[in-house]
Amino acid sequence: MRIIRLMDRRAITDVDAQQAQRESRFRRLHTDIGLMVLSKVLGLVFSVGSTAVMARELGPTGRGAVAVAFGFTLILAQLGTFGIASANPYFVAQNGARLRDVVVNSLWIAITVGLVMMLCGAAVKLWLPSIVRGVDWQELLVALVAIPAVLVGQFLQSVLLGLGRALAYNMIDLAQAILTFATLCVVLILAHGGITAAMLVTTGAAIASAVAYAAQLRHEFHNVWRPRLDLARAMMTYAFRIYVATLMSFLVIRLDILLVNHYRGAAQAGIYSVTAAIAAGMFVFPSAVGVNLFPRIAHGDGSELTARVFRISAGIYGLCCLVAIPLASPFIHLLYGARFAEAASLFYWLLPGVFSLGMLTVLANHFAGRGFPLAAMLVWFVGLGVNLAMNVVLLPSHGTYVASLASSVAYTVLLLLHVRLFAKENHSYKSLLPRASDFSIRAIRSARAAS
Repeated sequence: MRIIRLMDRRAITDVDAQQAQRESRFRRLHTDIGLMVLSKVLGLVFSVGSTAVMARELGPTGRGAVAVAFGFTLILAQLGTFGIASANPYFVAQNGARLRDVVVNSLWIAITVGLVMMLCGAAVKLWLPSIVRGVDWQELLVALVAIPAVLVGQFLQSVLLGLGRALAYNMIDLAQAILTFATLCVVLILAHGGITAAMLVTTGAAIASAVAYAAQLRHEFHNVWRPRLDLARAMMTYAFRIYVATLMSFLVIRLDILLVNHYRGAAQAGIYSVTAAIAAGMFVFPSAVGVNLFPRIAHGDGSELTARVFRISAGIYGLCCLVAIPLASPFIHLLYGARFAEAASLFYWLLPGVFSLGMLTVLANHFAGRGFPLAAMLVWFVGLGVNLAMNVVLLPSHGTYVASLASSVAYTVLLLLHVRLFAKENHSYKSLLPRASDFSIRAIRSARAAS
């Protein structure tokens, strides 16, 4: 009997230890999310300030030209990521011994693909000029130069994520936002620069950011002239499915801006770009949650962590979306002026999609940490198809609100499909349903202890 009691006590002790370990990991996740949200919110303040400066100094048409040029550039950069930004933290978390090889491969892929994408951008301007209507060759070339720098920055930043270096990961991002805002104020307000000057500032900030990330990983630049092809093949194999899904997600809202520019003109594209910028600001919280969840799932944490994070995030993010409703219109009037008043109504049409995109991002990062099953990639084709169909059919004959509505419908469908995939993996929908215990006093105390 004594032996049995000792065994029972040991079993209870092991269970308690495992529970304590899970709570410790959750608290550290909370801390990393808090740091990222803080830096992203501060960065957002300066990013919104940058868009406001450009909107007021350049007007809707000028702001539209900048949005189209860099929207086009970012699409090309996203096409060139090949999922490496997701593969890097996965491989670093799985096998930190290959860190140097991951860094060297990242540099080679970023620079090579970046140059190819610059040529592709020039080819589009030459043969399909209507896609970048309102942007001249000088302005476009300045924007295209940013592509290799954007790729280098994304790839090396993702390595820092896999290493758990949250401070460097976030502070360089924040510094880029501050640098861009300060320089734009000088160039546009004091020096009365134009569209090209604004693009030079944004491109310069991307280059400076890439250099800063490289400086953080400078000790890993060993045998930089010898990329590891075997590792590159393994990374590309893992990254392909994530690449397709990430590209589909990126294209949904970026294509909206190009389609609005094509069908409704540069001024409407400029107004819609303000809506997209506010939506991106709302996306800070769930993005931080997903980014920090991903390496933990890749490292071996279970689905119960994802479910708990999803439930808590849904409550917090849903409240944020509700609070945004009365604030959006006065916020836009204050920062952008009366010429951009229409952006408020466009934002209201987009808000359901903002919530859906935020929550599906949490689940998408869970699947990324699981190796990204084929089904998690295929559902994104459904979302992009819905978005494109609604825009192509309705946008020419209806208002710009169709672009917002199409994104909301597409992202809501995608959220439902992601929830279904997660429930299928765990044989139940119950784990994602809200629980009072997630917002109990005990949970709040745990959060305070984490911070």
